[in-house]
Amino acid sequence: MRVKYDVDTQLLFQIGDPLDHACACTIHNRMYELANLNAVNLNVVVKRGELPQFIQSCKQLGVRGFDITMPHKSDVIPLCDEVEPFSREFNCVNHVKIRDGKLIGVGLDGLGMVMAIEDAGIPLTGARVLMLGAGAVSGPIAAELCKRGVACVTVLNRTVSKAEQIVQTLKRYFPDLQARADTLTPERMAQYAPETTLVVQCTSMGMSGHQEDYTDLSFVDLLPARAAVADVIFNPERTALLARAEQRGLRVLNGMGMLVNQEKAMMKFHFDIDLGDEFAAEGEEALLVALAMRQLRTRRLEKKGARHEG
Repeated sequence: MRVKYDVDTQLLFQIGDPLDHACACTIHNRMYELANLNAVNLNVVVKRGELPQFIQSCKQLGVRGFDITMPHKSDVIPLCDEVEPFSREFNCVNHVKIRDGKLIGVGLDGLGMVMAIEDAGIPLTGARVLMLGAGAVSGPIAAELCKRGVACVTVLNRTVSKAEQIVQTLKRYFPDLQARADTLTPERMAQYAPETTLVVQCTSMGMSGHQEDYTDLSFVDLLPARAAVADVIFNPERTALLARAEQRGLRVLNGMGMLVNQEKAMMKFHFDIDLGDEFAAEGEEALLVALAMRQLRTRRLEKKGARHEG
């Protein structure tokens, strides 16, 4: 992509440490291009503890905002002037815009997944949700689902205390919600399956390159025929969980839609631009291209490391 750069160009950064395998910057720039924006997003390595200096530099340069990966998603919160309530509650901000010298932060992981679920035509009002896992994206996804009027959220996790924290937060904001926490075991999944209309898989189980996967998926056979199953994982395209659900004829959704819709939400947040329906195919293509570039980058780094060792 040929980048236009002049005195009117809006400057944004993708920050984190390390960024050797980062591909978000490529996707962001493609989105700017689709929207015909005079803007550019650049990778900048910001080490832990350097955020205050980085933010001061952004203000001096007139930077429009920045997008965040590890290790700054929590550390940036006390440095922001405004933070979306659930992003603060679940301690995760991955986008910051700078307006009139003020930093406004938000986490868009949950919104991206719920937008994808809605795009797939899966009804949410009155839905009974079974969340598998209580990691970084679970709370934000659950909160966005509650905003859409789901009736019940059950969070299962190996460490029950983490699931309980999500449930307690949801109950504070949605007092009429039926919410509960339990252990992530085949027995508990089977117990809650018959009443579930939407399963959201939020762990790394089944992800390409990850050793662990669910050893018992029999709970899928107990889900109602109208149920849907969504997975945050997009590589592989069909995890064992989604494959099992698809075999049963249930509606399934992988994590690609979540990532693509995060980009759509990002454009709204930074630029107040609503990308049209035709965006989805372009967004998915940009994501796949960026991932291919990351794989090539990984191979180059591995070869470089091998040469140094030799």
